[in-house]
Amino acid sequence: MIYDDLIRQLLLGATGVVFLAFALWTLVKADAFAAVLGYKLDSNNSVSEFHAIYLGVFVAQAILCMVAALRVQDALIGDLVAIFLLSQPAGRVIAAIKRGWPSGLMALLFGVEIVAGLLVLGVRPTA
Repeated sequence: MIYDDLIRQLLLGATGVVFLAFALWTLVKADAFAAVLGYKLDSNNSVSEFHAIYLGVFVAQAILCMVAALRVQDALIGDLVAIFLLSQPAGRVIAAIKRGWPSGLMALLFGVEIVAGLLVLGVRPTA
C-alpha cells in the first residue's frame, strides 16, 4: 500500500474528469458516443437509458470523485469510487461469460476500470 494524500487526490480527480468527459460527450454528441461503444440510439427508450447512465450516473460518479478528492482523509468516500469503478468490469465479466468479451473502446475501458479501481484502493490517505 502507498500512503499519500496527493496521489490519491490526483487519482480521484482524474477519474472524475473522465466520467465528466463521457457525460459531456453524451450531452453534445450522444449518437456518436453510442456508436463508438457499439450502441444504436434508435428509440426513445434507448436514448433515455443511454442518457440516464452516461449522463446522469456519470455526472453523479464525477461528483462522488470530486467529493472524495476534496475529503481525501475520509477513505470511505474514495473507496466507494473504487467500488463503483470495479463494479463495471465485474458486470463485464458476467456479460463475457454469457456472450463474449468486449472489443474496441469497451475492451480498453474494461482494463482501465480495473487498473483505476485497484489504484484508488492501493493508495490510501495518510491519516
